[in-house]
Amino acid sequence: MRSLAGRDLGTYYVVVRVLDERFVAVANGQRRTVSRPKVKNRRHLEVIGWVDASLALRLERGAKVTDEQIAKALETMPARVYEGV
Repeated sequence: MRSLAGRDLGTYYVVVRVLDERFVAVANGQRRTVSRPKVKNRRHLEVIGWVDASLALRLERGAKVTDEQIAKALETMPARVYEGV
């Protein structure tokens, strides 16, 4: 997900928890950690069309996800996602 509004405009995140129909908790493994995720309105996030399969599987199963795993997943995101292709 990419932030579309706020001071974190343009920052990439992973959704770590769905809070309700309007809000989700997001983390990037660096400034926003799993233990202190940012609460964002879904309208202020853009789906980027890329998923790290191993991270998604861990989140779906409810397994523990570390900040290092999130940061690594965002670092390995394909360049075409950044370019908006």
